[in-house]
Amino acid sequence: MAFRLDVLTQTLHREVPLTRQMGVNVVGYDGDKLTATADFGPNVNIHGTAFGGSQFSICAVAGWAMLHLKYEEAGVQALSVLGDASIKYFSPVKGEIRALCHLPEDGTFEPFMKRVGNGERAAITLITEILSGDKVAARFQGRYSAFFE
Repeated sequence: MAFRLDVLTQTLHREVPLTRQMGVNVVGYDGDKLTATADFGPNVNIHGTAFGGSQFSICAVAGWAMLHLKYEEAGVQALSVLGDASIKYFSPVKGEIRALCHLPEDGTFEPFMKRVGNGERAAITLITEILSGDKVAARFQGRYSAFFE
């Protein structure tokens, strides 16, 4: 699994160069949850905390990475784009930025993947949380669309 996550991180760094500058790494995946981190140094703001735009960016990337792995597991060649997103910030982050994306628990993921597996366009909302210790520091909601070239 570590090799697979390293390959995904390399793909992100190559295809989205900003992720390399941010120090983004995909560090965990169990089929239901994906964890990505970003270095604190390049993402610090004038207050000495994690920049909100960096938190938004790593959340968007974590959702994309989750879908990338799910498509790979299903053997489909779908692509994803983020069509709509919002984030709520609850508390400052004063260290490594850790984003946790989890599959929805509302029963929408299976029908989404069925449509994608059939080669149809589909959309899904994913939630990604920024964690500071054990506390949720921000919550991102992103609507991703799957399509085929």
